Formats: sequence, structure tokens, C-alpha cells
Amino acid sequence: MLVDLCLTHVGSRKAVMITCKQFRTQFAIERALCGRAWMLMPPYHGVSLNADAPSMLDRLGRIADAAKISILVLNALLSGVTFTMSFLVRLAREMPRFSYFNVEVPFAAAKPRTLTDAGGEAILGPFDGEEAITMMPDLDAGASATMPCALLPDLLRPVIDHHTRGRRREAALPVVN
Repeated sequence: MLVDLCLTHVGSRKAVMITCKQFRTQFAIERALCGRAWMLMPPYHGVSLNADAPSMLDRLGRIADAAKISILVLNALLSGVTFTMSFLVRLAREMPRFSYFNVEVPFAAAKPRTLTDAGGEAILGPFDGEEAITMMPDLDAGASATMPCALLPDLLRPVIDHHTRGRRREAALPVVN
């Protein structure tokens, strides 16, 4: 499997984020057991077949029980299932392995603050999604990081560093080399 090849090649030199959108819960559990950083999105069954909240809580609970690592939940329209903020807060409070959230939904800039205000200490990381397109408003709203895949990390890191240190003006300036 490609994931196994990548993990073997990288070894312990770098953190590796694995994303799972597999609809088989057992497969997701097996991947979670590999012990690396893990991003889980709702299973994609097609546009017209969506899992309901009780089914998702059951699925996520089974994965959390098996996992030995923290799991980042991807809340994205791509999955066909959009989690409400109250669902994510409940998830974080009831299943501490789920305390990081990547929010990729319409009007995402309001979500990090809503999530951290409602979830308190159970929410360790509300992340900006959407390839960092809305990163500044998301950081302003309480996002703690961005999930831009491999898109320009060398340019985005200074933005987050400046913003974290309260230097929003510097964070908003373009990076010139």
C-alpha cells in the first residue's frame, strides 16, 4: 500500500499526516493503529447517501477506542456530511482523541471561535482549511493552524508565526525573498 511505503521511507524523520475517507470503519481503525498523525473525514458514499449523527458518533467512537493517537477531524463539504459545531463540540468532550478540527465549510471564518468558545479546553486545534485561502480571517477567529496540503508551507509559516505573536500587520504583508 502506498501509505505503508511512504511511512517506511520517511521513518521517524518527519511527521506524516494520513487522511482517511474510507467508508469501512474497520479499515479506518487499522489505519489509526499505525500510530502516526491521522486526519479522518466522514465516509463518502455519494452525494445522496449521507451518514446521520448517531451513525457518525458510533463510527468515530469505535475508531477512538482503537486509536492510540489524537485524530484530526476534517469537516468538509467534499464528504457529503457536514458536522455542526455542536456535534464537533460533543465529539471533543465525549471522545478526547478528537480535539483537532479542520473546518472547510462555507463561512468557515466564524467557526474556529464558535468551536473554541463552546468546547473550551476540549478543543486543542481548530484549523483553517481551504488551502489557506481564508487563513487570515480564520486566524483572526481563533484558528491555530492551517491545512494547506503541500501548498507553499515556506510562505505560510511566517504568516502563522507573526499572527501567533500578535503581529497581524506583519502577517498580512506579502513575503518577499
